[in-house]
Amino acid sequence: MRRFIHTSSQHYNAKTKLTIKRKHLPEKVSVLFPYYLFMSTSELIVPKTTIPGQLIDGVLEIGAAILVLRTLFAAFDLLLIMVANKHFAHRLPLHGIVQFFKLSFVALAALIATSHILDRTPIYLISGVSVMAGMLAFIMKDTILGFIAGIQLAANKMISTGEWIQLDNHKVDGTVQEVTLTTVKVKNWDNTIAMIPSQTLVSEPFINWYGVDETGARRIKRAIFIDAETINFVDADMLEHMGKFRLLKSYIVRKQQEIQEYNHTLPDNADPINFRRLTNLGCFREYIASYLATHPAVIKDLTIVVRQLESNRFGLPVEVYCYVNKTNIKDYERAQADLFDHIYSIMKEFNLKTVKPISAIH
Repeated sequence: MRRFIHTSSQHYNAKTKLTIKRKHLPEKVSVLFPYYLFMSTSELIVPKTTIPGQLIDGVLEIGAAILVLRTLFAAFDLLLIMVANKHFAHRLPLHGIVQFFKLSFVALAALIATSHILDRTPIYLISGVSVMAGMLAFIMKDTILGFIAGIQLAANKMISTGEWIQLDNHKVDGTVQEVTLTTVKVKNWDNTIAMIPSQTLVSEPFINWYGVDETGARRIKRAIFIDAETINFVDADMLEHMGKFRLLKSYIVRKQQEIQEYNHTLPDNADPINFRRLTNLGCFREYIASYLATHPAVIKDLTIVVRQLESNRFGLPVEVYCYVNKTNIKDYERAQADLFDHIYSIMKEFNLKTVKPISAIH
């Protein structure tokens, strides 16, 4: 067994190998057979028909149950360690399953040991325990609900280890470290640890960012608040200036042709106020859209929208909506910052300004 464990753990890292070694499964298995021989020999030395023999036999039965449970627990832990690195393991609540089996074996061992001590069949004891089933169910309510919630989480593929979840009601925002029988362990981005009951994740809404990593795309949805007083029609000088922008050339040519065709339909004596003209804000929106469409971090196959939202006391929002190919938080924030650094810097070329803070106005 020692050779099998050593061979099976060769491809694990040093920390995992050390954890496997500390379980001491071969040593625990090797104790079982000598202990069984000792129990058999003790019956020959001190017969079970005597009171001391019954006491000794009861103590040995309890010791045997403890040794078997220790061996089973070590085997379960080793199995958990070895399976946890498999690709399918992240979608299963392995810690919860292992804990459930451990509790089941503890209950079974306690039942068998008690039946031997009292010299009663396990069925006889179960019939007596059934009377207290209601009380036991009430005492273990949280454990039962947690286990059922863990099954629901796994069956519906709602959560697994390594995924980023966000639970605003409980100020939880981080990576799932462990899914146990009754709780989910989450490491927040500020390195704090949050323990969430499993039923909380079933009964309350939360965000799972797993889809971001799976698709390799993360959304940017952010608005720039434009000062409405800086929005104007484009004059000849500005039109000549913007014509130098590579990303606007085709747009300006197409739009100018469209505007001229419309203006030719108006009467010759029509007031210039009725003419259609380009605006600096419209050109700015088109420039941003073209810039995003050519940026290497922006995914071209997904939605790219630069839209104008309803104005408010902060100004006129121009929202940028797109997806970038950076899912890591550090790379994502850097890509988003690079995009908006350029957008804010180019605004002055269109004679546009953002709204000043209220404190600065007063």
